[in-house]
Amino acid sequence: MRRIILAATAGALLLTASACGTSSDTDAAAPATTTAAAVASPSADYTADTKKVCDDMGELLGGKKMEQFGAKLGEFIGYTQAKASSPAKKARTAAGKELKELATSLTKLTGAAQDPGLQAAGEETLKLINKSAEDEAFFAKFKTVDDVSKKLEPEVTAWLAPLDKFCA
Repeated sequence: MRRIILAATAGALLLTASACGTSSDTDAAAPATTTAAAVASPSADYTADTKKVCDDMGELLGGKKMEQFGAKLGEFIGYTQAKASSPAKKARTAAGKELKELATSLTKLTGAAQDPGLQAAGEETLKLINKSAEDEAFFAKFKTVDDVSKKLEPEVTAWLAPLDKFCA
Protein backbone atom coordinates (compact mmCIF):
# COMPACT_ATOMS: atom_id res chain seq x y z
CA MET A 1 0.00 0.00 0.00
CA ARG A 2 2.91 2.32 0.71
CA ARG A 3 3.95 2.03 -2.96
CA ILE A 4 0.45 3.05 -4.05
CA ILE A 5 0.42 6.03 -1.69
CA LEU A 6 3.83 7.20 -2.86
CA ALA A 7 2.83 6.85 -6.51
CA ALA A 8 -0.35 8.82 -5.94
CA THR A 9 1.40 11.55 -4.00
CA ALA A 10 4.25 11.79 -6.49
CA GLY A 11 1.83 12.01 -9.41
CA ALA A 12 -0.14 14.79 -7.78
CA LEU A 13 3.03 16.61 -6.71
CA LEU A 14 4.56 16.56 -10.18
CA LEU A 15 1.46 17.92 -11.81
CA THR A 16 0.81 20.43 -9.09
CA ALA A 17 4.29 21.85 -9.57
CA SER A 18 3.83 22.03 -13.34
CA ALA A 19 0.39 23.56 -13.02
CA CYS A 20 1.54 26.53 -10.86
CA GLY A 21 -25.10 -1.18 2.28
CA THR A 22 -25.61 -4.38 4.20
CA SER A 23 -24.04 -7.70 3.23
CA SER A 24 -27.34 -8.94 1.79
CA ASP A 25 -27.45 -5.84 -0.40
CA THR A 26 -23.92 -6.55 -1.56
CA ASP A 27 -24.73 -10.20 -2.25
CA ALA A 28 -27.85 -9.26 -4.17
CA ALA A 29 -25.93 -6.77 -6.31
CA ALA A 30 -23.06 -9.18 -7.01
CA PRO A 31 -23.12 -11.42 -10.06
CA ALA A 32 -24.60 -14.86 -9.43
CA THR A 33 -21.27 -16.58 -10.12
CA THR A 34 -19.55 -14.56 -7.39
CA THR A 35 -22.33 -15.27 -4.92
CA ALA A 36 -22.38 -18.96 -5.79
CA ALA A 37 -18.62 -19.18 -5.41
CA ALA A 38 -18.76 -17.46 -2.04
CA VAL A 39 -21.51 -19.79 -0.81
CA ALA A 40 -19.92 -22.93 -2.19
CA SER A 41 -16.51 -22.07 -0.78
CA PRO A 42 -16.67 -19.84 2.30
CA SER A 43 -12.88 -19.88 2.55
CA ALA A 44 -12.34 -18.98 -1.09
CA ASP A 45 -8.87 -17.88 -2.09
CA TYR A 46 -9.09 -14.35 -3.47
CA THR A 47 -5.31 -13.83 -3.51
CA ALA A 48 -4.76 -13.60 -7.27
CA ASP A 49 -7.80 -11.41 -7.88
CA THR A 50 -6.94 -9.15 -4.93
CA LYS A 51 -3.39 -8.71 -6.21
CA LYS A 52 -4.73 -7.74 -9.63
CA VAL A 53 -7.19 -5.24 -8.13
CA CYS A 54 -4.44 -3.74 -5.94
CA ASP A 55 -2.08 -3.48 -8.91
CA ASP A 56 -4.84 -1.81 -10.94
CA MET A 57 -5.44 0.65 -8.08
CA GLY A 58 -1.73 1.47 -8.05
CA GLU A 59 -1.87 2.22 -11.77
CA LEU A 60 -5.01 4.34 -11.30
CA LEU A 61 -3.52 6.34 -8.44
CA GLY A 62 -0.29 6.90 -10.32
CA GLY A 63 -2.03 7.67 -13.59
CA LYS A 64 -4.14 10.16 -15.48
CA LYS A 65 -6.94 10.63 -12.92
CA MET A 66 -4.46 11.56 -10.18
CA GLU A 67 -2.62 13.77 -12.67
CA GLN A 68 -5.85 15.61 -13.43
CA PHE A 69 -6.50 16.15 -9.74
CA GLY A 70 -2.91 17.34 -9.25
CA ALA A 71 -3.20 19.79 -12.13
CA LYS A 72 -6.41 21.30 -10.74
CA LEU A 73 -4.92 21.43 -7.26
CA GLY A 74 -1.93 23.25 -8.72
CA GLU A 75 -4.22 25.75 -10.43
CA PHE A 76 -6.03 26.29 -7.15
CA ILE A 77 -2.73 26.95 -5.36
CA GLY A 78 -1.55 29.32 -8.08
CA TYR A 79 -4.75 31.35 -8.09
CA THR A 80 -4.84 31.40 -4.31
CA GLN A 81 -1.27 32.73 -4.16
CA ALA A 82 -2.17 35.35 -6.78
CA LYS A 83 -5.16 36.34 -4.65
CA ALA A 84 -7.48 35.68 -7.60
CA SER A 85 -10.46 34.50 -5.59
CA SER A 86 -12.93 33.79 -8.37
CA PRO A 87 -10.57 31.62 -10.47
CA ALA A 88 -9.29 29.99 -7.25
CA LYS A 89 -12.84 29.02 -6.32
CA LYS A 90 -13.42 27.55 -9.80
CA ALA A 91 -10.14 25.63 -9.64
CA ARG A 92 -11.01 24.34 -6.16
CA THR A 93 -14.39 23.12 -7.44
CA ALA A 94 -12.69 21.48 -10.43
CA ALA A 95 -10.11 19.82 -8.15
CA GLY A 96 -12.92 18.46 -5.97
CA LYS A 97 -14.66 17.11 -9.07
CA GLU A 98 -11.46 15.42 -10.26
CA LEU A 99 -10.95 13.90 -6.82
CA LYS A 100 -14.50 12.51 -6.82
CA GLU A 101 -13.94 11.03 -10.28
CA LEU A 102 -10.77 9.39 -9.00
CA ALA A 103 -12.73 7.93 -6.08
CA THR A 104 -15.44 6.63 -8.40
CA SER A 105 -12.86 4.94 -10.63
CA LEU A 106 -11.19 3.39 -7.60
CA THR A 107 -14.53 2.07 -6.37
CA LYS A 108 -15.26 0.53 -9.77
CA LEU A 109 -12.03 -1.44 -9.43
CA THR A 110 -12.75 -2.60 -5.89
CA GLY A 111 -16.41 -3.23 -6.71
CA ALA A 112 -15.33 -5.78 -9.32
CA ALA A 113 -13.15 -7.62 -6.78
CA GLN A 114 -14.12 -11.15 -5.83
CA ASP A 115 -13.49 -10.53 -2.13
CA PRO A 116 -16.54 -8.92 -0.48
CA GLY A 117 -14.24 -7.41 2.15
CA LEU A 118 -12.24 -5.61 -0.54
CA GLN A 119 -15.47 -4.37 -2.08
CA ALA A 120 -16.57 -2.96 1.29
CA ALA A 121 -13.15 -1.37 1.86
CA GLY A 122 -13.47 0.31 -1.53
CA GLU A 123 -16.83 1.79 -0.54
CA GLU A 124 -15.34 3.12 2.69
CA THR A 125 -12.46 4.65 0.72
CA LEU A 126 -14.97 6.28 -1.62
CA LYS A 127 -16.67 7.94 1.35
CA LEU A 128 -13.36 9.21 2.74
CA ILE A 129 -12.17 10.66 -0.57
CA ASN A 130 -15.54 12.25 -1.32
CA LYS A 131 -15.58 13.83 2.12
CA SER A 132 -12.22 15.46 1.39
CA ALA A 133 -13.36 16.52 -2.08
CA GLU A 134 -16.21 18.50 -0.48
CA ASP A 135 -14.19 19.82 2.46
CA GLU A 136 -12.98 23.42 2.27
CA ALA A 137 -10.58 22.74 5.15
CA PHE A 138 -8.91 19.99 3.09
CA PHE A 139 -8.14 22.42 0.26
CA ALA A 140 -7.17 25.22 2.65
CA LYS A 141 -4.17 23.09 3.68
CA PHE A 142 -2.57 23.65 0.27
CA LYS A 143 -1.17 27.18 0.15
CA THR A 144 2.09 26.37 -1.68
CA VAL A 145 3.38 23.60 -3.92
CA ASP A 146 5.56 22.47 -0.99
CA ASP A 147 2.37 21.86 1.00
CA VAL A 148 1.38 19.16 -1.48
CA SER A 149 4.37 16.98 -0.63
CA LYS A 150 3.92 17.58 3.09
CA LYS A 151 0.15 17.40 3.42
CA LEU A 152 -1.21 15.24 0.64
CA GLU A 153 0.54 11.99 1.61
CA PRO A 154 -1.11 11.84 5.07
CA GLU A 155 -4.47 12.47 3.41
CA VAL A 156 -3.94 9.74 0.82
CA THR A 157 -2.80 7.40 3.59
CA ALA A 158 -6.02 8.06 5.50
CA TRP A 159 -8.17 7.60 2.38
CA LEU A 160 -6.58 4.27 1.57
CA ALA A 161 -6.44 2.95 5.15
CA PRO A 162 -9.50 0.69 4.66
CA LEU A 163 -7.64 -1.01 1.79
CA ASP A 164 -4.45 -1.66 3.80
CA LYS A 165 -5.64 -5.08 4.88
CA PHE A 166 -5.89 -6.13 1.24
CA CYS A 167 -3.15 -4.18 -0.52
CA ALA A 168 -0.32 -4.09 2.00
